[in-house]
Amino acid sequence: MLPNDIDFSYLNSEIKKDEILKSKGKLTENKAQDKKIECLMHDVRILANNKIPLDIKGNYPNCLLFEIDDIEHLTELLDAMEKNYTFKGSLIISSKRFTDNLGLKIAKIISNNSLASLKIINPNKPFSDRVACVIGDALEKNTSLIKFGCFLDIGENSPVHIIKFLTNPNSRLRVLKHLRITKKLFETLSQYLNKGSKLTKIKFYYEPLKEVNLLYIKEIEQDVLDNLANKIETNSYICKVKIIPNPPEYKQDINEQLTKDIQVISETLQFSASIVAKKLASALNTDKKFLEQNRFIDNILEKIDREEGKKEQNAIVSIRSYLDRVIGESLNQALYDLEVQRERAPDRKELFTATGSIKFIAQYLLDHKE
Repeated sequence: MLPNDIDFSYLNSEIKKDEILKSKGKLTENKAQDKKIECLMHDVRILANNKIPLDIKGNYPNCLLFEIDDIEHLTELLDAMEKNYTFKGSLIISSKRFTDNLGLKIAKIISNNSLASLKIINPNKPFSDRVACVIGDALEKNTSLIKFGCFLDIGENSPVHIIKFLTNPNSRLRVLKHLRITKKLFETLSQYLNKGSKLTKIKFYYEPLKEVNLLYIKEIEQDVLDNLANKIETNSYICKVKIIPNPPEYKQDINEQLTKDIQVISETLQFSASIVAKKLASALNTDKKFLEQNRFIDNILEKIDREEGKKEQNAIVSIRSYLDRVIGESLNQALYDLEVQRERAPDRKELFTATGSIKFIAQYLLDHKE
């Protein structure tokens, strides 16, 4: 018997029905959108009353997923979740309309101390350093969250706030992402890591064109990286560290195709690895050859940075040609050689993994950099 005070959500069933009708030409685009909004607001009203919208089978859902395009609807949902202490599962909200003011509402939802997991998908506009401070203060007191993720633009003020949850022995947080990578953040993380923390995974991001100098952790001294790597190994339960490029394209005074080329290079040679028990093998302390390969890519990016400053169209064309000649051909040849090696040596299992493939390509670029 279902509780009388909990409304039944017809969200999934109605949307699925509409999709079938739409595929048969019986439902217009506008009507489908209206129906989706109607279902969304139906669930928002239930959540605002501190109740739980049930799934199509009449069960309590473990996860609530919302994709919202309208800022007013997004605001209403966040206001509803601020009032809701009943739902204890995972909440996922995806939108391109997040603002810093809405980020402050996210902090209030964290302060409710009720959700097991909270994922905010906002890569197009990370919350500012100021909002990261408030979210960090809420995380410090939270004892319910196991996973938390949203894009935070970490600056000078927020590292202490965002990392201080590590000092709360009652914190259950095991997964934290996505923090913009900075030297101050690495130093603060090294300071607060302790064996009392339950954190096992942490994910950083960098912005390929907005922060070119941080692309391969160039501005962060090796002793800072080594210190954090050693602290992770000896004084924490962290087993996975990942550093990724932030996916959105940034508006820059630079050729659009060149922008895509740089992102492809970044994604192909992305700086990521794992730390496993009693074995230090991480993105923070990689081998010398991989560091040399990073420096090789840095040299190219420095040329791009210098030429971009000239603000001349012919300079951009020459950079494009340079990338095609130096990186495009070499990268294509490396990928071809990788396929050849896979055919010749199918027993080399590492060539069929992401990490092994990246290392093979990096080594090829290093060996053929002349």
